[in-house]
Amino acid sequence: MNKTIIKRTVYAICLALLFISFSAINTFAQNDTIKLSSDPDFYAITLKKDIPVAEKIMKDLLPYKDTKTTGELMVMAAKKLLGNDYVAGTLEEGDSEDVRVYLSKTDCIIFVETCMNLALTVKKYGKDADFEKLCQMVRQSRYRDGMVRCYSDRIHYTTEWIRQGEKRGIVEDITLKCGGQVYDHPINFMTSHYKSYKHLKDADVTKECCGNEKEMETCTMNQATKDYNVIARVEKELNTQPYTYIPQDKIKANEKSIKSGDIIGYMSTTKGLDIAHVAIAYWRKDGKLGFIHASMGKMKVVVDEKTIADYALASKGINGIKVIRVK
Repeated sequence: MNKTIIKRTVYAICLALLFISFSAINTFAQNDTIKLSSDPDFYAITLKKDIPVAEKIMKDLLPYKDTKTTGELMVMAAKKLLGNDYVAGTLEEGDSEDVRVYLSKTDCIIFVETCMNLALTVKKYGKDADFEKLCQMVRQSRYRDGMVRCYSDRIHYTTEWIRQGEKRGIVEDITLKCGGQVYDHPINFMTSHYKSYKHLKDADVTKECCGNEKEMETCTMNQATKDYNVIARVEKELNTQPYTYIPQDKIKANEKSIKSGDIIGYMSTTKGLDIAHVAIAYWRKDGKLGFIHASMGKMKVVVDEKTIADYALASKGINGIKVIRVK
């Protein structure tokens, strides 16, 4: 065999190996995110590696189902997720609106929501708690009335997330009970900045449509315009009720009313935006009121070195907190 043939043979082998490598990578990328459901009318998207993690956490919580509060179970779940990556925008993946349940990549609200639903799933289902039931719980808390059809079905404002939770009887806004006060801060950030949202940027904001569910089905406007109109109505409805907060300089004096496992919403000073960050309250061993959160600064889930009060005082764009207790 001459040198030219040998070179061509080696080159062909290298190309074949390279093709196999790329095929393996692409297969992994496609298979890593899976759809999971035995219910033909519902499915969730997750990572394969997250399923056993979630089920192990729920198994570990099970012995404490009847002896610990939901908040205490949330703290237990949160500690088991320490070190997981902070990743923004996971709910914006793909072109369709899907229930996405991730544990290994998270942001602040998804982290809190996941810990809450891990605890609630155990409380509700006991030894029958599994990943699919967790996904169903996430759907109920993340989507308006549990409906998953389009972008505007998802709850985007934490304030609405809290109020829907109150209607479902799973949370209570105890901000006023913890020394809070009424806060004049109307919500309209999404419609005021709709061009910044990929699902809203093509909306025709000069047109109104979809006044009710029936009109939604027959409306001929593009989906972005439909979603814009729904979110505009949500903002209007949210603004019919007063907002409450504990001012940053009064948190320390009222912190004894806060329990480990309470959800802390750090209030935003940005015009039109309600809550800038969300965390889980945690009374530390040193007797200080700290918190566990998915930290953008640390890019992972951590027990923050600051107290809740210190974080509010030190953070630009935050002027106080809300306190939410999970039942």
